[in-house]
Amino acid sequence: MMARVLAEQLGKQMGQTFIVDNKPGASGTIGADAVAKSPADGYTLLAGGNPELTFMQAVNAKLPYDPLRDLAPLVLVARVPSVLVVPESSPIRTAAQYLERARTAQGLTYGTPGRGTGMHLAFELMNQLHGTRLVHVPYKGGGPATTDVVAGQIESAVINAPPLLPHIRAGKLRALAVLQDERSPLLPDVPTLKEAVGIADIQASAWFALSMPANVPADIRGKLETEVRKALDLPELKAALAKGGLDVVNLPAARMGEIVTSEAAYNAATVKRLAFKLD
Repeated sequence: MMARVLAEQLGKQMGQTFIVDNKPGASGTIGADAVAKSPADGYTLLAGGNPELTFMQAVNAKLPYDPLRDLAPLVLVARVPSVLVVPESSPIRTAAQYLERARTAQGLTYGTPGRGTGMHLAFELMNQLHGTRLVHVPYKGGGPATTDVVAGQIESAVINAPPLLPHIRAGKLRALAVLQDERSPLLPDVPTLKEAVGIADIQASAWFALSMPANVPADIRGKLETEVRKALDLPELKAALAKGGLDVVNLPAARMGEIVTSEAAYNAATVKRLAFKLD
């Protein structure tokens, strides 16, 4: 969705045709590898996010590209809050109550979009650092997990906001906290974990960005960065992305590079600490 919205606007601004070529699979690494190995002429961009840029190298020693060496940041477009939710029927009404229940002998079940996602690792780290006994229920994507938590088939879920928002707004789900540093404009009344229970070391930030092959000349990279950031300043484009559950942040290449580097180091340390392996 992000790619198509940007492609349409960039085409208008630059008088070029932008084609969105979906390359799904392997947590985004198939598409990232294709971009990393494409000509460094500015005609091929990667619309991707955390998994292929900061996470997969921590769990896959055979990744066919090096995100920090083979890809260059262009613009960090938007963040997507990961939200801890319970069904409307749940007696749990706050994050503090959730943690209290999660520390009991029976623990709590929590669904995520899949094994090895940032949300999964965040809550496994919660078990290790904060005395919880949370039981993971992996799904194939956020949609199926959302369906089951709405129906009360699982006791809670930690999922990126887009599939959750309609159900939160309809009162079918109760949002307890967001797993990021700041509150989300999409859910301004929902506290962060730090605000709610004083836990600042558990996060599952998700974001989407544009990258390109590492050796694209500086003048071409600069031109594209300027045009993308100009597009993201348009109110109508911000509104279109917000409707899809994205918080537009429009961060420049330099700042995106800092985030990619620091998050890659955090993920590597977390994976090592948990002795996690992606089967």
